This record gives sequence, C-alpha cells and structure tokens, in this order.
Amino acid sequence: MKAISIVIVTSNSSKYIESCLDSILMQDFKDYEIIVVDNGSKDSTIPIIKNRYASVKLICNLKNFGPCCARNQGINNSSGKFVLCLDYDVKILDNFLTNIYKAIEKRDKVGAIGPKILMSNGKTIYSAGIHFSYLWKFYDIGDAKIDTAAFGLKKNVEGVSAAAVIYKREALETIKQDGEYFDEDFFYLFEDVDISWRLRKKNWEITYTPDAVCLHVSGRSRNKDKYSQYLSMRNRYLAIIKNESLSSLPRLFVVFFIYDLWRNMFMLVTNAGYFLRAWYEILGLFKKMLKKRCKP
Repeated sequence: MKAISIVIVTSNSSKYIESCLDSILMQDFKDYEIIVVDNGSKDSTIPIIKNRYASVKLICNLKNFGPCCARNQGINNSSGKFVLCLDYDVKILDNFLTNIYKAIEKRDKVGAIGPKILMSNGKTIYSAGIHFSYLWKFYDIGDAKIDTAAFGLKKNVEGVSAAAVIYKREALETIKQDGEYFDEDFFYLFEDVDISWRLRKKNWEITYTPDAVCLHVSGRSRNKDKYSQYLSMRNRYLAIIKNESLSSLPRLFVVFFIYDLWRNMFMLVTNAGYFLRAWYEILGLFKKMLKKRCKP
C-alpha cells in the first residue's frame, strides 16, 4: 500500500498531461501511485501515457462520464491512505508531495487539505480554499489576486478546490453514498463545494496549507460559456438543497428575492435554453438530493 494515491482525470489533455505527470515524477517523495482515468480522449493523451509513463495505472472510458464519475473510478481503484486529486493541467512544484503529506499525516481531525494553487504566471492566486458566503455564493479565496503574505498562513477553511486537494481516505469513507465519493449528479462544477460541505457535516476539518504549491497551468477552468453558466446555476442549487439545514429555509427565501431572483431573470434573458434546462433538472433532482442529505 502506498501512502498517497494520485488520481488524475483526463479528456483530450495531450497539451498538459506530460507537464502534470513529469512534475509528479520529479518529486523527492516517492511513496505514491498514479492513477489516470481518461474520459474518452480522441487526441494523443492515451498514447502519450502508455508510451512514456509505464508506471501509471490507466483506466480508459469510451466516453466522457464527467470528472465526478472518473474521480470515483480512480479512488475505487486506489489503495493509498490518502487520495490526492489533481486536474490534468496542474503542475506541482518542488516538495509539494512531501509538504502536503506532512500537513495531513498526523492531523486526526483533518479530512482534506488544499494547497496554494497559483495561475500559470506563478504570481496570481487561483485558489487558497473556498469561502461559503451568507448568500450561498461559493468562491475561491484569493481568486485572481496577487500572491502576498496574506496567503502564507495555514488556516481552516470551509472548502477546497478539486483542482488540487488531498483527502484522508477514512474521511472519504464517512461520506460515501451509493458507491460515490463525488456526487455524479453534479457532473462537474460545485462538486468540490458539495464534498467539502459533507465532510464538515461529519465533523472533519478542512485546511489550507501554503507550504504545498502548484500551478493551474491553463488558467481559469470555470469559463463563462453558456454551458458552464447552466451547470453553475444548477449545481449551486443542488448543493444547497442537499446540504443546507432546513432551519435555514426562511433565510433561503429572503436571499432568493434579494439576490437570486435578479440572477435568474438575467440568465433567462441571456441564456434561456440552458436556464429552462437547469430548472427542469433542479426540480427533477429535488427529491433525490433530499434523500442524499448527509446527516451529522
């Protein structure tokens, strides 16, 4: 059994996967296994991995099942005490594995740790954890800000980005539902909010450590195209329905009329097709989300 199982999901990722895997192989820390789950790549991703990285365990899907499903496949085929999920376009810097392992190894109450994730220039923050606002807006701490001493402090946070995060397997097992760690109904976007929320409901701490640093090479993954707008809207509501306490319902109605009503109206005007699809799926998944509610 290795100390860390590294799970990477690819999908037409030939431009970035070598940089990601090479940055892992150059680490001083060697007690790990690498599992790549490919979601139906049509480019040279699979040949690159097969020809250059014999030590990588490769799982090939015939089509794109989404990051959540693929990460679950990777975790289910891993054996490490800790699970490190990386996006295919993340490059980890020197001593990353050593430092993130030390940060989580002996902390019994910590279920997940997020590193300092920088954009490709190495100067701008991509994520230093996830903040849950009073309006149920979920955003990356430090997003697009210059890296300063303020981001050099270890601290507990409400969530961490799935672009790069290490989980304690014991913690993941406490939130597993119907064979899933990441909720596959989310497909992608806000799945890291959901899994962080469930971990905290099970009394696991979530921590940000600046000692482990990586680059999100391709920049912003959550672009503003219409499909991403649809998933962001849909999955935000699914996360709230699934995880927020029923005692917060009065506040939810107030927030909807103060913030969400106008947001919904804007999306109806600018992205009507996906707006209607989002609400159709929210209503269709409502009961299922309630059944999935994670009890403390």
